[in-house]
Amino acid sequence: MFDSCFVARLNRYLDLTPSERDAITQLERDPKNYAAGTTLWTEGDDVSELLIVHQGWALSETRLTGGKRQILRFHFSGDLIGASGIAFRDAPASIVAATDMVVCRFPRMALGETFIAHPRLAALFFSISQMESIDLSDRLRAMGRSEGKARLANLFLSIAARMRAVTGEHNPVVRIPLTQSDLGDAVGLTQVHVNRLIRQMTEEKLITRNRSTVTLLDEQGLVALSRFVDRFSSVDSSWFPPAAG
Repeated sequence: MFDSCFVARLNRYLDLTPSERDAITQLERDPKNYAAGTTLWTEGDDVSELLIVHQGWALSETRLTGGKRQILRFHFSGDLIGASGIAFRDAPASIVAATDMVVCRFPRMALGETFIAHPRLAALFFSISQMESIDLSDRLRAMGRSEGKARLANLFLSIAARMRAVTGEHNPVVRIPLTQSDLGDAVGLTQVHVNRLIRQMTEEKLITRNRSTVTLLDEQGLVALSRFVDRFSSVDSSWFPPAAG
């Protein structure tokens, strides 16, 4: 069994008990490999599973009028895919592998059983889901009120914050294996506009980009530009129920 990046992510927020760790690893018993470009499910599919990402990146996307793509979320190691749409049987968005991936699929029923046995984990899962929801709201606000450069800054900082929540390392070099088209479809900009803005941000010594990595040279400058708020650095667990005995 591989080391669980999902357990590592949860453990950043809460000191998990051995029983809670075991409950999570039971959800990761069946890892499967997917090649880049694979559609894991399509918007509107009847979905009865959730996914834990062990390796690689996926896109959560929907199609707009005229066939244009809107990327709603990026998923990478330590992420639980499908939680945001768990209230529905039909998938609210398509999930597509952006890179080669290792993913663990498990039935929704297994999550319900985990919540019954470990109510503290249920509270943590709910909190993380809300953190991600607020982060998405922040990005939508940036798209509606900010210039393109601020939108990109917000996106880069959000990805960095989520990665740091998994690794626990404050590294200015962030792996972002996405195309400029992917970035543009996430923040409502054309590929040409993204290319121009990245050049500007490089000239202003805010970032550098080298293939699949982005280095945050002036993180405080990026925060000031985008008014970014890190939604992933901590969680208020004061209301959580106690760990199951």
